[in-house]
Amino acid sequence: MYTGQANAEAISPEEIIRAMHWADAALLLFVGASWWAHKVFEAKADQPILRRVLNLNIAKAIGLLCLPLGAYFFYTVKTTGFVASIDSAATGYIQVMSMWPIGVLGLLIFAFGFRWHLLALTAFFLGAVAFQGYHRFMLILPLLYFAALYLQTQRRRWPGILMVVAALFIGLVFPRLKSIGASIQYGDYGNAIAMVQESFGKKGNEYEVAATEDFLDQFAGGLSLIDGNDHKFMGSTYLAILTLPVPRAMWPNKPGLADHLQEISTSGRRYDVEGRILTYLGEAYANFGYFGLILMPAALGYLLTMACLRATTGPMLRLSRYLYLVFFMALVQTFRDGLLSIFVFTVVHNMPMLFTWILHLVPGFAVKSMDRPPADPLALEEEDDGRGPGAQRIG
Repeated sequence: MYTGQANAEAISPEEIIRAMHWADAALLLFVGASWWAHKVFEAKADQPILRRVLNLNIAKAIGLLCLPLGAYFFYTVKTTGFVASIDSAATGYIQVMSMWPIGVLGLLIFAFGFRWHLLALTAFFLGAVAFQGYHRFMLILPLLYFAALYLQTQRRRWPGILMVVAALFIGLVFPRLKSIGASIQYGDYGNAIAMVQESFGKKGNEYEVAATEDFLDQFAGGLSLIDGNDHKFMGSTYLAILTLPVPRAMWPNKPGLADHLQEISTSGRRYDVEGRILTYLGEAYANFGYFGLILMPAALGYLLTMACLRATTGPMLRLSRYLYLVFFMALVQTFRDGLLSIFVFTVVHNMPMLFTWILHLVPGFAVKSMDRPPADPLALEEEDDGRGPGAQRIG
């Protein structure tokens, strides 16, 4: 990265090697902690687990309220530029509300299954997102969610051939979606088709190698930048999530999610200006040094594995399983951008999930079910009226 660029400090082989060693060590720590979580969970696998049952009426209410409202702002933001014409303090909220339709449809499909009318709406909104040229995470993350949900409903551990082929197709076309979308918007369908075809081949100098986008290079350079800083942040980078809901128009100097990049960047490596990433490991190193490089992967390995096991070893219609799937889809951004992404891409960008979570905590709005122990062969089966054996009202 930065090789051949004027006034830039190229990433050295020594930096790459150092980053590779720490990335490998983090993977081993993550796997070891995950194995430990499995052992702890299996030791209690003969005990029943108390879970909240997903209330279908809450899902319907969220759908009726949030889907039309979200669809309205989705349409206005994509077609009329409504956000640009209103007070800037509301811009962020309008942008977030325009993301509601996909989050609502994810909830409804979880609650009621892959019904054709829900799939048609989902295809419409995802198709619009795919070709609008920005916020493409709104396409990839929901696809991860729906893929994981489908596999769980079918009780399969691995995707089939069709799902693998679809993933390969999306992976090849994804880098060109912005250009393809622009061609479609201008009515140049021939060029759009040509770019789709070109996505499956490489001729001569048709593509430029984007070496500067390698995550390992950015992690390696980030480690050196952190070393050049005179202090560690001691967790302060994570506190920016507390000020995120406040519009910048109301608090111009509020802490930002990437303020630490401004502090560590140099004239030869402008990570702040170029939008570079440190990865969650670089973020941990910036906060706690080598201790963070050991603690963070181990903590994530244990906590994520334990959450997965508790959520996925019982019947489908459980609030914990739905919440886990929503957080699961954000993990790719979490490992790439840092821990705050797990909140930004779930609680912020999927507020229907937050509303669902809050309503299930209100006494009398949901029921708890004492589900069978995970070791029971029928642990995934629903019982009685869907509330499970020993279901009881919350409150």
